Order: sequence, then C-alpha cells, then structure tokens
Amino acid sequence: MFMLLASSGLRISEAVGVRWRDLYLDTDRPYLRVRRAIVHGRLEPPKTKHGRRKVPLSPTMVLLFKFERACSPDAQDEDLVFLSKTGTAIDTDNLRNRVLKPAVKAVGADWAGFHAFRHTFASLQIANGANLLQLSRALGHHSPAFTLAVYGHLLANEEAPALDLEQELAPRDAHERPAA
Repeated sequence: MFMLLASSGLRISEAVGVRWRDLYLDTDRPYLRVRRAIVHGRLEPPKTKHGRRKVPLSPTMVLLFKFERACSPDAQDEDLVFLSKTGTAIDTDNLRNRVLKPAVKAVGADWAGFHAFRHTFASLQIANGANLLQLSRALGHHSPAFTLAVYGHLLANEEAPALDLEQELAPRDAHERPAA
C-alpha cells in the first residue's frame, strides 16, 4: 500500500477504498479508477468531481497487483484490495499507529505521515518535469493553480531561463524556414 501511495499520489482514504474492480491492469496504459474513499470507517465518494479520476499505474505496481490477485483466488471484484488481518477494511488510525509510526521512527523520519507519500509523488513528478495540469489531475486537485500553490516551492529556480530566440526560430533542417 505504501508503494501505491508514493507512486500514485493517492490519499490514504482513497487507497484503503480501492476495490479489485477499480484496477485496469491489462490495458495499454494501466490505471486505477478512484471512485470512493473510506473516511472514519464510512464509505464516501470523493469530496469533489475532480477526486473522481484515473490514476496511471507503473509497470511495477501492475505486477504487484497481479501477484496479489493471484495470491487471493477467492477475491471478488467488489472486494477491497487492502484488507486488515481480520479481512475487514483497514482502519487508517491502526495502520498509522501499528505500521507507519514504527517504520518512520526506525528510519529517523518521525515527522512523516501518510501525506508524505503524496508529497513524494508530487515532488518526484515535478523534479522529472511533469506537466502541472496533468499532475493536478492525477492528484485530484480542482485546479493547477491549487497544485502550484501547494507544491510550487519544489520547482527548481525562481526565474525562467533565458530564451535564445535565434536558436528557437532557427530552421530545424534545410527544408524549413524560420517564422517571421
């Protein structure tokens, strides 16, 4: 689950609400469909229409989900992917206290909570030059302006680079002419 959080930017409430039917693993571009969340033990739709989204899945996550499904032959499409030891929905408070807190303490990152995974996702996307509009949609934000306000401090440099107009307008090959 922690790998999914860091590689997808899902909120913890969205991750614990993922059902097998929400995973589209055998398509050209595998994705997870976010349609609900479990908040304080209650099943709820996303807070806004922007929360309803398709989140791309990495090849690693696809393999992990396929392996997990193969290890759960009795799992039905409506069943939750992530279950507690007793087979019920995961209580995020229990997960935080029993798993996350001891793990982050062991690595000296006591400050880290579930949102750190979402922040990691956004940080890595920005560091890799992600399109802000696409990142905003992946995170389920209502606007790229909101995403920029939250994660803008991660953008490298505060100034736009110099633009070499001559180079930008130079012909790309012998058959092209520069624009006027």
